[in-house]
Amino acid sequence: MNKIINLVFTIILLSLILLVYLKIDEITDFFTDFMSDEKTVEVKEKNEYARDFDYVKFQNDDKFIPVDKESILNIFYNIFNDGYDEFTFYCPKEYDSCISDIRELTKEKITFSKINDYVHPYNSFKDINVRLYTNGKVVVSVIKNYSSNEIEELNKRVDDILYELNISSISNTTDKIRSIHNYIIKNVEYDEEMASTDTSSYRSNTAYGALVQGYAICTGYSDAMALFLDKLDIPNIKISSDEHVWNLVYLNGSWVHLDLTWNDTNNPKYQMSYFLIDTDALFKLDPEEHLFDESFYLEA
Repeated sequence: MNKIINLVFTIILLSLILLVYLKIDEITDFFTDFMSDEKTVEVKEKNEYARDFDYVKFQNDDKFIPVDKESILNIFYNIFNDGYDEFTFYCPKEYDSCISDIRELTKEKITFSKINDYVHPYNSFKDINVRLYTNGKVVVSVIKNYSSNEIEELNKRVDDILYELNISSISNTTDKIRSIHNYIIKNVEYDEEMASTDTSSYRSNTAYGALVQGYAICTGYSDAMALFLDKLDIPNIKISSDEHVWNLVYLNGSWVHLDLTWNDTNNPKYQMSYFLIDTDALFKLDPEEHLFDESFYLEA
């Protein structure tokens, strides 16, 4: 009996030693973080799709030090905007409720979906995983909406369309936007199947569905337009209501609305009236599906 107990104990001990050996780097990092008063955030280089425009709601910041809920949201914006797949930051000791605030905020999926509206489509997330540690360490893992293959194909498609439209010969920014807008609604079909059943054989909720496959719903139209706006260095975000998504564009010193979905002749709600209009005009045209959270989208 004692031999069996000794054997079991030996097996357990060897298993623990093996586990420690395999996880030694993570264990070392944890205890280093735990014992150290100086917790240094490693800020890596942003990717090429990071936007450098400072919005009213969110600003570019490389400090990543949370002090309240608004700063936490701004940190997550910068993680997404900068294009990180994984990022680590720390709650300072003097911010007692930091971990609980992060836990509360990350449960608000709608809020984080709205943060997505402020970043380049390629840096937008499909899902995030947030790991919280008792020593204040926060590790954010990001699963992107677009694969590297889709990005490569879309970039080529965008360049080809800009060349076809001879955009470089158009001097007026509004006319450039109009040319791209008209091209998209002429060559993209509204995906009724996705809109009504939430299933489709196309990636119509993305720019890939719109520009490569030729089918889109509102998120596909708005992502597609955002790719062109960013390519032309025109500041923009998307706006989401409970039922709809469209673009907001910074033009001639003010923010104006651009809704390709409701301008598309293939869409039963076609009106061709939602082209670079202000918020008052938007609400006069449609006070229901375009009713957005004005306390969040401060640009509008």
